Amino acid sequence: MNVPAPSAHTMRKWLVIGLAFAMLSVAVAVLWPRSGVPASTGNAGAPAIRALPEFEPVEVSSGASEGLTLTGRVLDPSGRPVPDAEVSLAASAQKTLTSVRCDECGQALLACPARESGIHAWAFFEQARGFLQARASTRTDAQGRFRFDHLVGVSFSVWARAGGFGAALRERAAPGEPVDLYLSSPRSIGGQVVDDAGRGMPGARVYAVSRKVPVPSEAVTGPDGSFTLSGLGEGPFYVVASAQGFLPSVEHQVEAGPRPVRLRLEPSRTLEVHVTHQGRPVEATVRLRADHLAREARAERGVVRFEDLYPDSLVVSAEAGALGAEPRTLTLSERLTQVTLELEEAGTLLVTVVDEAGQPVPSPTLMLRTSRGPLPIHTQKPQTGALVQFGPLAVGDYVLEGKAPGYQDAQLPARVKPGETTLELEMSRATLISGQVLDQYGRPAPNVSVLVQPTGDAVLADEEGHFSAPVPTPGLYELHAHHSEWGGGQVKATAPAEGVKLELEPRASLEVTVTSEGRRVEGADVMLWVESEGIFRSDSTSGSDGVVPMRGLPSGTYALVATHPDYLPSPRQSVVVEDGQTQRVTVSLEPGAVLRGEVVDTQGAPIAGATVSVLPRASEAVTTDAQGQFEMRALNPGRPYLVEARHPAYDQRERAQGSAGGEPVRLVMQARALFRGRVVAEDGEPVRHFQLEEHEVTSADGRFEVALSVVEERVIVSLEAPGFVPLTVDKPAQPNDLGDLVLQRAAQVTGRVRDEGGGPVADAVVGCDACDDSVMTGPDGSFTLASPSFVRKFNVSARKGRLSASAPFSTEERRPLELVLKRATRLSGTVYQANGTPAAGLQVKAINTERSEPLSIVTGPDGRYSVDVAPGNYRFMTGSEHDFSGQTVLLIQVGEGEQQVNFGPAPGTSPLTVVLQPGRGRVLWVVAGDMRGVTRPQQELNRVPYGQVIFQPTGERVLLQGLAPGRYTVIWASLHTEGEPPVVRTVDLPSSSEVVLTP
Repeated sequence: MNVPAPSAHTMRKWLVIGLAFAMLSVAVAVLWPRSGVPASTGNAGAPAIRALPEFEPVEVSSGASEGLTLTGRVLDPSGRPVPDAEVSLAASAQKTLTSVRCDECGQALLACPARESGIHAWAFFEQARGFLQARASTRTDAQGRFRFDHLVGVSFSVWARAGGFGAALRERAAPGEPVDLYLSSPRSIGGQVVDDAGRGMPGARVYAVSRKVPVPSEAVTGPDGSFTLSGLGEGPFYVVASAQGFLPSVEHQVEAGPRPVRLRLEPSRTLEVHVTHQGRPVEATVRLRADHLAREARAERGVVRFEDLYPDSLVVSAEAGALGAEPRTLTLSERLTQVTLELEEAGTLLVTVVDEAGQPVPSPTLMLRTSRGPLPIHTQKPQTGALVQFGPLAVGDYVLEGKAPGYQDAQLPARVKPGETTLELEMSRATLISGQVLDQYGRPAPNVSVLVQPTGDAVLADEEGHFSAPVPTPGLYELHAHHSEWGGGQVKATAPAEGVKLELEPRASLEVTVTSEGRRVEGADVMLWVESEGIFRSDSTSGSDGVVPMRGLPSGTYALVATHPDYLPSPRQSVVVEDGQTQRVTVSLEPGAVLRGEVVDTQGAPIAGATVSVLPRASEAVTTDAQGQFEMRALNPGRPYLVEARHPAYDQRERAQGSAGGEPVRLVMQARALFRGRVVAEDGEPVRHFQLEEHEVTSADGRFEVALSVVEERVIVSLEAPGFVPLTVDKPAQPNDLGDLVLQRAAQVTGRVRDEGGGPVADAVVGCDACDDSVMTGPDGSFTLASPSFVRKFNVSARKGRLSASAPFSTEERRPLELVLKRATRLSGTVYQANGTPAAGLQVKAINTERSEPLSIVTGPDGRYSVDVAPGNYRFMTGSEHDFSGQTVLLIQVGEGEQQVNFGPAPGTSPLTVVLQPGRGRVLWVVAGDMRGVTRPQQELNRVPYGQVIFQPTGERVLLQGLAPGRYTVIWASLHTEGEPPVVRTVDLPSSSEVVLTP
């Protein structure tokens, strides 16, 4: 057969197609994520490449003759001018890596402790993104002076570099304000990168960036894993290292100097997930959730691998069509972990998010987790008003949590059944104080912490200085802000409030120079405190000059302590600061000693992953490496410590003692034996979720195989499961099969929830003050709640929105409960100080004794308050919760409708003085009405309409104020001596003003 030769046109056409195909193949090879996954499983489980911010450049020049001027000098460490130094300038609004915040926790990315954040930060270095980029440059003259003209903007970052010196930076420099840049002496960071076995890692890449001057430095380790980062300027530094097959390791705050840095790389873990249904592999979507980790991939032919994982705990789940798998919690202790998820009949959860008026909540964030653990298995951020679908989900109990700007956090129990389960999450609007933090020039002050008093809560201003602080109730609050360099400020605001301006002023200033053995210390923190003003902490650590500035302090006398991770805290000293003046002090840190050691088993083999701590607590716990070695720093030299090691598969049999700076410590641990068995209910049904000692087990057939401790040839462990009575297992250690462990179902509380008209209330949340879990009512208002174990009497409560109800329950009666939801009571009144004047901005704390629900109230400028509370019995306290002895606690029974309660010596009330003999464990009650028959006040006075209680009075004469006219019973009793009868007296007010209880 003869084939005709192609024409020139045809040849050109196929040439173009061939080139296009070749380019596509190259693109696929370059852009496809690298993975060691076999071709049969695909690479869907490889981590997604994280998108980095664009860091759009901000213009700084007007490009014309007009504009602003910024001048300054570049000086060496001794203050001499540095000629021909390169000076660069960028707008303060120019974003860099140091301004990037973690999407999960909101902290600065370079300060976020989550290991996943190290992967995020590594991408910035690899892509050379987020570092200082000059928008204008110049050089200094012979006197070290520089000048920038024709500037536009109000604030600039200015930095300088010169041969033989480290870089220096001045943030938020304002035109017209002279800028002095002190270059540091050239410094370096040296150290070693090792693998999990402690061996040096050649060819590892190491990056560093100053936490103050975001200019990167890079090095590659030598044959023994050593590296040197030289030419560094002001620190402290964020140092990160990684290598092929390993995950990034981070040191967040490194001081340049002679002390070497040791970075231990963890080999990446792989999780291989097999998904089956009725024993056969099926395609499914598999999800991973952990701290700062959210990944999902498709299991082709029932198998998928997730790579580049840290050896942490995570939750894995799967779904396919109408099927779902039970979420499993795993710890990736091995290089490869394999798990099989069995798909079962599942259901979907359909959620709407509304406010109290039934309107959609804007921009909510919804998280779904199992009722057994804190890690979310699904997180969604739906559009306003959207119907949110979770699932398909394995049948079982879950918890739904919701967050939204301007709303209080909310959560609901969610029981998923086959098919669709609808759920409405109602969120209440929060009381807010919002505004902006400004520096002394009126510029936005970013990332400044705003303290809200009297609650003590704090929020962080955003990049433009805007903040929004939720507060418990309307009232008078005082906002405090402080920045070590920009100053401090405070302002009072009556909540709710918008547009609050919190202006920072220099006020009093303090400069703390931190030294050690005559050398200035970089990376030190300073803390100041005074009882009347609270605690002030430095926003940034000391630089190469060892100086920590503290501006914006209220004048007064402070206690000062400096700290550093490698040194012992400085001795506490007193400093006095005055407005408009700068006080300079020097503090010295003593080097901390190192306690080293190893953890091995009884055969001498190293134990990796053991947690080692010391007593007394003087350092954070550390984890042993692959060689079982550990190192604890900043301990008191020569001081003996009790050293303890913990590991889920081993037990430390003998106490060990070590001395900081002394000989290495050897801790010997004995391997726990593996025990198997099965957990079943009384009827033989397998218990699928249970906790055996510290082991959380999920098993479709109730079978387990876990490592347990053996004591004197016996296994004594606790077994718990939701809905069952806890069981203590005590069996011989041999054989290793514990057999069937039978759990008895817990007693149940049943009942119905109705409204005031008698109609059933569906989707009400029912719980009790001794219960770990809660349930929701069905369409007919019925509920079944597992009774708490070993508790005979408790209070059952129900709530839906602002409606609530509660009732006592006794396991001896076993009667169905009927809970009638009622509206909240408007509680109002005035709080008075001891001198009779209204207490403005005072916090009153309370607890509903029937539901163990806390309540916080803050008074307004006139001392008044008004708040909606659930009816019930409350304990109110206006004093300090840190000093409970001698404080007056009010017992108030809140009814329905509206109720007025004043605190303190309100007009028309009377005082009462009680004379007694103080003693430990003794309590004074003053209760409205005649209750002379009281014999056990602790049990009998929990539900009185009104009373005052003082635990352990501190003086012989006790003054009680704010008592309305009428008869009262005074009771003086011991908390601990049942056989000692209480002293009981009655008194009529205002005719009597004193009662004597002493013999």
